[in-house]
Amino acid sequence: MISRRQLMRTVAVGLPTAVLGGTVLQVSTAQARSGTTSITAEGYEAQACAPGEGKIIQWGPANAPAVPEAGLSGVTAVSAGACANLYNLMLKDGRVTTWGNFNLQDPNQQRLSRVPVAATKDVTAIETAGRYSFALRDGGVIVWGGTRDGELVLPEATESGVTAMAGANGGSSYGLFLKDGGVIQWRGFVAVPDEAKEGIVAISARQHALALREDGRVITWGPDLPANLTVPAEAQSGVTAISAGPAFSLALKNGAVIAWGNNEYGQLEVPYEAQSDVVAISAGNGASMALTAGGRIVVWAYNVYGQLDIPAEAHCGASAISCGYVCMVVL
Repeated sequence: MISRRQLMRTVAVGLPTAVLGGTVLQVSTAQARSGTTSITAEGYEAQACAPGEGKIIQWGPANAPAVPEAGLSGVTAVSAGACANLYNLMLKDGRVTTWGNFNLQDPNQQRLSRVPVAATKDVTAIETAGRYSFALRDGGVIVWGGTRDGELVLPEATESGVTAMAGANGGSSYGLFLKDGGVIQWRGFVAVPDEAKEGIVAISARQHALALREDGRVITWGPDLPANLTVPAEAQSGVTAISAGPAFSLALKNGAVIAWGNNEYGQLEVPYEAQSDVVAISAGNGASMALTAGGRIVVWAYNVYGQLDIPAEAHCGASAISCGYVCMVVL
């Protein structure tokens, strides 16, 4: 009899001969780093879950901190961090909650673990950003974390009218903010190009920055990443969503995922399941996530932390996705 675990791991692309009867066997770290895998839940057993209740489902590293009780219902947004202490943010009833493997003896992590009072009411958006966290309230940006208060001085323009935020995780910690169609950057290494100062509808950040123009064209800037900064022709029109990963980028066009940049772990080998009907994308630490119109979760590329082991219940009506070191969905 095929087990439930076997049923939820059914598609493998680019792996060595480790596929038997529709089941992906355990592969070594070296193998996981050299290929690409897309694992979906084709034929998985129906699970007893209630889409829309706002429950976080999380998977990935074995040492990932457990989702707190507040994350079991009523959550409207999540942001998965990408720094070593595995911290994450959730938004529930306008209140921000953070959780992670914080070393509270470290003053810097202590600062990151404390959500400011201003971010416990009427918040509408959240973003992790390496050593920092952002929350959006009444169009104004709230920031916390860092190593000292002097680091937390945001541009005056972010006090009102901000409509979107993007936090850079990983080797760089900076923020992008969207206001009146123009990008405002905080602590970035490369100045915002003129073409990103007007007509922008979406932003995303990692070591490099991405911006989506209202005509569907992706533009990018950042330090020393020539392959990643060359936007392919297919992403220069008709794009509807963007997501920046570490040295690679994702874009969504006509329901299909476009990927470019570093392909060390197979990040650019978009599986068939993510080439149509996709409605949301999230580029994580070497792994990428896509959400289809039918509620299917697709993850591919890096699997050292088990990002490809998608829980069957994660396919039951996800409303939001986020991928960092951990992968998360909100049901």
